[in-house]
Amino acid sequence: MDYVEAATRLGEAIAESKQFTEWRDSEKAVLADEKSQTLMKEFRDLQTEMVKISGKEDVTQADLEAARDALLAKQNELTDYEVTQKYFEARQNFEVMMKTVNEIIQFNIDGQLNGSSCGGDCSSCGGCH
Repeated sequence: MDYVEAATRLGEAIAESKQFTEWRDSEKAVLADEKSQTLMKEFRDLQTEMVKISGKEDVTQADLEAARDALLAKQNELTDYEVTQKYFEARQNFEVMMKTVNEIIQFNIDGQLNGSSCGGDCSSCGGCH
């Protein structure tokens, strides 16, 4: 099997994975949910405000703390709301899966796992099995 065929099969397997389909389904739910969209926009607006405030020359510690507290409160709202919570969890699960896939590919290229040499004795390794 050549690398193009292997990459095609890998892409198909990823697209069919539980992690990918849950992430895509949760993303569709967020996009269709008005409250999710509002919370995400408010969070982005607060992030922008935080950057603006922190760039001011006359900013006070109280201003920074107020902006940080507002941002953290909105982040808590996002993570507490079921629709966005499921999205963040699904995205994290997909990212973990992709990290594992990339580590396995890297291991098969250079025998290195997480930047260290593989000794070949898989019984003590938690990495690729």
